[in-house]
Parts: sequence; C-alpha cells; structure tokens
Amino acid sequence: MSSPPPTARMSHISYLTNTISNNTAKVDSYLQLHSLPQPSFAVDAPTRLLPSNANAPDIEEARTKAIEASIELQQLLQGPRSLLTPSMNMAPLHAIVHFSLATLIPLDTTMSFTDLAILVPLYEHDIRRIIRYAIAHHRVFCEPRPGFVAHSAASRVLAESSGIRDALGMLFDESWPAFAKTVEALSRFPKSEEPNASGFAVANNTSLPMYSFLAQDHTRAKRFAGTMSMASPESLAFLSSAPIWQTLRATATVVDVGGSRGHVSAFLAQSFPNIHFIVQDLPSTTVDAEPALSYVLPEDMKERVRVMEHDFFEPQPVQGADVYLFRFVFHNWSDGYCVKILRALLPAMRSGVKIVVNDHCMPEAGALGLLRERRIRSMDMIMLALHNSREREEEEWIALFAEADPRFRFQSARVMEGNVAAVLIFEWKE
Repeated sequence: MSSPPPTARMSHISYLTNTISNNTAKVDSYLQLHSLPQPSFAVDAPTRLLPSNANAPDIEEARTKAIEASIELQQLLQGPRSLLTPSMNMAPLHAIVHFSLATLIPLDTTMSFTDLAILVPLYEHDIRRIIRYAIAHHRVFCEPRPGFVAHSAASRVLAESSGIRDALGMLFDESWPAFAKTVEALSRFPKSEEPNASGFAVANNTSLPMYSFLAQDHTRAKRFAGTMSMASPESLAFLSSAPIWQTLRATATVVDVGGSRGHVSAFLAQSFPNIHFIVQDLPSTTVDAEPALSYVLPEDMKERVRVMEHDFFEPQPVQGADVYLFRFVFHNWSDGYCVKILRALLPAMRSGVKIVVNDHCMPEAGALGLLRERRIRSMDMIMLALHNSREREEEEWIALFAEADPRFRFQSARVMEGNVAAVLIFEWKE
C-alpha cells in the first residue's frame, strides 16, 4: 500500500520513518500556527485532531500518510507472525459498555475500584483487570494513582455519546458473534444469496434475516437505529451537495426508502426548504422515527418530513414522487433481493423520476491508501457476516439496475473525496 523508497540507498523502514517524521511535522506546524490544542489522551483533549471547519485537506492527507506509515512500520518491525496472531480481546471493552462503566464514573474526578464495584454486579478484582486492559489496549480510562480510575479522552466520548454506545453495543452483541459464525455459514449454505444464510443467522440460531430478527426485539432494533443515525456530518454534507437537489421543482417530493429514524431527511429538509420528504421503514423502526424527528426539526419544518410504514419489498405506495432515495440500503442485500427492491418501485415509476443511491462504490484493489482500503474492506466483510450481502463497484451497480428493468438508465456517479461513499443517480425513461 505504501510508496517505494525514493532512492535505492534508503531502506524501506528508514523511508517509512522519514514519512512519519515529515508528515507529523506538517500537522504539528498547522496546529501551532492556528493555536489548536495538541492531541492527547487526557479527558479534556479535543475529540478531533482538526476542527470540522478546518478545511485543510493537505493537513488531513499528511495525518493519513503518517498513520499509514506508522502501521506499516510497526508491522514490519514486529514480523509476519504477529500479523497471524492478533491479540485483541474485545471482552473488556464489551464489559465496559455492557455495564455502563463510563457513565458511572464522574467526568471531573476519580473513583476507587472499591466504590465502582458497589455499583455493578462484578467483583472488584474483575473491574480492575477489565479497566486496566482497556487502558493498555484502548486508552479507555486512566489510573492516576493506584486503585483509582478516571476518565480519558476516549472514555469521555463513550460517557457522553449515546450514539457511540449504541454503535459499540451493536458491534459486540450483533457483529462479533456473526463474525465468529461466518465461515460456518459459508460452509452450510454454499453460494447462497439468501439473507438468512449469514453468520448473524447462525449465531442467533434463527432462520430470519437480521432486520426481521431485530424487529422482534424493540431494544435491539432501537439500538440499531441509533447506530445508523451516527452518520458523519461530512457524509451527509456530501449527499446534500449532489447537484440533483438544486434541479428539483418547487415543492418536490423525495421518498427516503428504508430511511430509519429520518435523520437523513431531516438534514436535507433543513438544507432545501422547498422539498418535502417521506421517510419509509418497517414499524419496528418508525415507532421511534416520529419522536426523533419531532426533537430535531424546527416547528416550521415538521410538516415537510413525515413518516410512513412500508416494507420496500412491497409495491411502492407513493405515486408521483420526484426522487426515491436509498441511503445505504442496497449494500445490505444480495443482488437478487436488490432487484426485488427495485422492481417494487415499478408501480410508482413515470418518465423522469430519479433514483438516488447513496452507498459505497468500491474501487479497484489497492487503489486507496491503507486506512481507506481497510475501512471499505472491513465494511464489505461486515455485510457478508450480517446479511450475506456485499459492496459493489460502479459497473456492478449499473448491471444491477439494468437487470431490474432496462428503463432504469444510469446518469452519473460521484464519489466522495478521500472516501468510497458515492451518490449514484439513475433515471426512469419510458
């Protein structure tokens, strides 16, 4: 993934060391020039190295290069055997989330392990070793003096963000058991496209796909919806910057298919005051959508964003909409099921209607830097484990829509800078 050394006389590890040094110096100079705080593990450290309004892509790129070179240098110095024997044990961090330890410890002072043990059903020695492992591996908490625990920057984020807690809970309770059973699922259901032929289904001993299974448990379904609402501001800004929104007629209607709690529609509604939105999802999700929208939307916008119960495998009931938006829906389903979702739109189609797909668009292997390559390959494997589904390249997106109906005509694909999130637009043409 890294570039070769610039000269034959310089060893690769020296080249990586120089890369780390030079790019770290760029970041440090920027922080000092703009009087920004230095990165730290302390509880009062900034949660982001650069503020969201920094608009410094060259510094962000320097940060990325330094991280990628650091990873490669560490792996080279450790040797190949270390790559085959990962030592990460996620049980301690899982315990911290499960027993809500971050929310029990005050942000502004220390707490003894003895006092913490009074609040949770664990032995004091178990709390000690769980937290000390998390300190060593994740920089979660710190122990300023023996026997007393205090917050670090990472544990403060965990204490303050319900979305982060939902995401980690989803990782530990849904994803990790599915990962452990993915190979078993591949062996039991060879070359299957069924969503219940997944590691998730095997781990939960169910014949149901993940979404149907979670719909039976409101607590787990609510946590999943909370995780999905953790969209990054940059990702939503990229979607809203797509030129299509500016071309819509006044009082246009956008149907947000599989729109969860409506956080995407709420964001777009605040950016485009003439567009009306209909958020569609299963009843287990929409039960929380209206309260969530009522909380985040100003009073004058609430009439422009409404919620509708709908299964996107059933015929689309909203006629006359201008756009049907699918944000990270199709990557949850194998090709055959994506075709079913698209064909369910046919009763509502008329010439000129747009389908906006905000999803991942896979690059060629090795085309990205190490960090981005890792992220997208990780997401691809998460889709396999949870849904027996996958991410797609641009040509695969085009083929998928053509299989559903040749009247879905590909218009454009726009990929987010430094990312693989994309906005693909298809138009229905009679």
